[in-house]
Amino acid sequence: VFVVHTLKSSASPNESRNFSLNGLLPSFMKLGSSCKSSFVCLLFIPNSYCDWNYGSCRCRPYHVQYNDTTCIPPSLLGFGCAVDAQCRVKVKNSQCVNGLCECLPNFIPFRRDKCLPVAKVGDYCLNHEQCRLSDKYTYCDWIIPDIYGKCQCPLGYLFTDDQRCLPHLGNKCKSSDDCESATSGAYCKKHKHTTICDCREGFKSSKNKLRCEPKEIEVPAVQLNISSAGAVSIGKTCSREDECQKRDPYSTCINGRCQCISKRSSCNANNTGCHKDTFQCRSGQCVSWFFVCDGQKNCIDGSDEDECVRYNCPREAFQCNDGSCFSRSSVCNGKWECPDGSDEARCYKGITCDKNAFQCSSGQCFPQYVLCNAVTDCLDGSDEVEAMCTNGENCPSNGFQCGNGQCRSTAILCSGLDGCGDNSDENRCEVCYCEKP
Repeated sequence: VFVVHTLKSSASPNESRNFSLNGLLPSFMKLGSSCKSSFVCLLFIPNSYCDWNYGSCRCRPYHVQYNDTTCIPPSLLGFGCAVDAQCRVKVKNSQCVNGLCECLPNFIPFRRDKCLPVAKVGDYCLNHEQCRLSDKYTYCDWIIPDIYGKCQCPLGYLFTDDQRCLPHLGNKCKSSDDCESATSGAYCKKHKHTTICDCREGFKSSKNKLRCEPKEIEVPAVQLNISSAGAVSIGKTCSREDECQKRDPYSTCINGRCQCISKRSSCNANNTGCHKDTFQCRSGQCVSWFFVCDGQKNCIDGSDEDECVRYNCPREAFQCNDGSCFSRSSVCNGKWECPDGSDEARCYKGITCDKNAFQCSSGQCFPQYVLCNAVTDCLDGSDEVEAMCTNGENCPSNGFQCGNGQCRSTAILCSGLDGCGDNSDENRCEVCYCEKP
């Protein structure tokens, strides 16, 4: 090498480029040039050698060709690089970004020499982060501690058919959508220093903590013009004239029924002014059918329960085959309320649902109150179709059209709460008064 350098120094640049010593050394070499010795390749190209299989200069193993005369060494994660191949020689699924080796998107670094791929539930894993590439709630359940394990859902989380882990009630959550997907009616609530899934306002947790159920609605007492106990409103049965006149001075008892003395089409025993499909208390108050025969007195006079006579149930309630009376809300709720199970007898897909229930487009049967209650119960979502619930299109016969056009279940009528948003479901909940003769 010294001799070549000395001879080159005494020649012109052009002459030195083409110089050879008695034909022993070439004047210039590049990758791919023919060779007989690794010494010759290495003389002109650092980190190269003569591959005798091909008879040409090539980069040494684990080195990368950068150009015709440069071989660069491999690089690990976090170290400098010039091309992607320099990173991938030792680290699969890596790339060169702004002069440093990094993992490809959807891969995570592990030490300096690995880029870990996505690991789903049941796949082997090397750390928790690898599992969370596929699902934010999963973790690596160690088989050999801190060495390797398998991705799992935490205890108490729902594992769905589409391979997702979702938090049940009481478990830590990251979004309300995750809670709602696992438990209808739930949301992600702040709790001390964390967030957990809890039931939304208007719902309560079931006994097994797996569902959010609608809270029972309490109907506030309505102040009526009742002079004393025993008052009877028009349209209800009576035995004496004074019973009717205690509630309405211009009414009387005719053929065992309170009626107006002066008959007018706007207010009479057959048109008392309350919403259709509500229960008329004897006192003149009207309440939702949801409360009739449910075991709790919601009428001021308690007639919503007193009139639940075996084999003579109010038409706003459900009568079992054995004659017992139950709230219509029990029909097709998945439980046997009637001793003979007749409240669930017509609640199976493939038959027409009970007239007191709601039937989904798919054929499923549910209690009537599920219609447009902001909770999707039908698997096909037909109980919460926006065009029907928001715009009132094709509102079913057992539904109620609010003053603002929205469609709701008749269960909201005279429930004591504004279910429409414009209070139109609560503005006709007292029996009218007869005109003066």
